[in-house]
Amino acid sequence: MYDLLLILHFLGVALGVGTSFAFLVLGMASKDLEPKERMAFAKRTFALSKNGSVGLLLLIVSGVGMLLTRGVSAVFAWGGPAFHAKLTLVVLLCGFVGYSQVLMKRVRVSSDVASAARLPKIGRVMLLLSVGIVISAVLAFH
Repeated sequence: MYDLLLILHFLGVALGVGTSFAFLVLGMASKDLEPKERMAFAKRTFALSKNGSVGLLLLIVSGVGMLLTRGVSAVFAWGGPAFHAKLTLVVLLCGFVGYSQVLMKRVRVSSDVASAARLPKIGRVMLLLSVGIVISAVLAFH
């Protein structure tokens, strides 16, 4: 059972971090588009955010499953401070994912330019958080 949870966890990492990198590249690729064309392009790329959401869901569900399978106190002792840092970064990432979804909805529904302008900044923060989570996990469980 633990191996299945670990596989799901790594799939979640691939989906989540991959989505962050994809948004970074798409943002750079659309930088020199006209504002109206960039807005239309951005709205189409929002479908990609579902991969990130599914990845985050897989990470949380499989992570909780692995935690319960191995024992909460044992995992906290084994992972040490790096595991605590990882959990803190995951909580922050969840907040940023929720905020980005609110911004994307504003852009989709009302073409809100201010919300669209915030999304690349939020995306870069989410990418940094994602990479920080991976680094923390490696440090905690190497």
